[in-house]
Amino acid sequence: MSEEATSLVDLPSPILLQILSTLPPTTLLYVKTLSKSFLNLTLDSEFTKLSRSASIIIHQFHSNRTNTLKILKFVVDNNFDHDPIVDLDLQLYFPVDPVFLVGLVHGFVCFNYFFDDVDGIYILNPTTREYIILPEPQRVRKGPNLVTYGFGFDPVRFEYKVVRIYQEEIRDTNDFRYYKSEAQVYIIGKGYWRSCAGHVMFCFGCRAYGVKLYGKLHWLVSDANGNELICSFNLENELFESFPTAPMYNKKRYWDSRSLGVFGRCLCVCDNYVNTHFEVWVMKEYGITSSWVKDIVINISPECNNWLGNEMIYMLKVLEDGEVLFMWRDDFLFLHHPVKKTLKKLDVCTGNILATSHVSSSFSLKNFEGEVVNVF
Repeated sequence: MSEEATSLVDLPSPILLQILSTLPPTTLLYVKTLSKSFLNLTLDSEFTKLSRSASIIIHQFHSNRTNTLKILKFVVDNNFDHDPIVDLDLQLYFPVDPVFLVGLVHGFVCFNYFFDDVDGIYILNPTTREYIILPEPQRVRKGPNLVTYGFGFDPVRFEYKVVRIYQEEIRDTNDFRYYKSEAQVYIIGKGYWRSCAGHVMFCFGCRAYGVKLYGKLHWLVSDANGNELICSFNLENELFESFPTAPMYNKKRYWDSRSLGVFGRCLCVCDNYVNTHFEVWVMKEYGITSSWVKDIVINISPECNNWLGNEMIYMLKVLEDGEVLFMWRDDFLFLHHPVKKTLKKLDVCTGNILATSHVSSSFSLKNFEGEVVNVF
């Protein structure tokens, strides 16, 4: 067994299960041949449950300076169970306001904050009540330049990486505007940011964060001509790739009506441009343009139009019974049953929210040498 595989076996079983549950099928078949321990883990009933874990983490923020992290578990009939004792009041520990949820990997939550030209990142584990503050990156975020982030895991080197996309606005002699985007990477435990070779001529914007799938982060981007594409960043070789987005994109329309997500183990695009219905396009074969399929169509009834029309909708989770959990803008969550064709708005919390699927972990941030770990 290779040195990398040996180090992977040394990780706690819950972390191993979470890593294995994110691998594509072909890679998983290979991993099973490396070790009996890997084979036993993939046969574990907990492994089959992980990809459909019914927990989500919610970051609640509001103009009255509410800044709270909540964990919700879906129970019978997809009602949710919330224990306020485990809530985290982020305002007590992170006075910089606002902070925004970038993503979650193996129980580690990544937050971005931006204040007075200071652009920073927190990584925290809500279970162990530990957090680290990353050093400030180079290249200050300042208009008209843009910045967005992603948080992911390199399954080859077993490294957690924060990816910062710095987008420099360029205007030519005809005042034609486009963006040159570069990646900066921070590996948890290394203690420093570094720039990656190469760049892409895409605009990533600054609202959407990277979507994790198959060891890559993905964004919906636009090229210099306003065409929409999907751009990926490979967390192993740290290279950009791009491929066509889902059908029905029109660059004359309001761009804030489409979002990128994951449906099962496929990329998907949620499209909420039309007043009468909402669509979810699924890429059945990764990177294959012809495999885009319109998988979900939600007809918007008149009574639902006032809370579903023409705003960004995000795919969050497919639950065990097949119901799909969505987030409308940053306002509320709702469930859709694809067979019964039902919609259910969830009364979770007031104010603005960001949410992502969640699997808790007791793996300590103190295992990363070189990081200063703080405790809540």
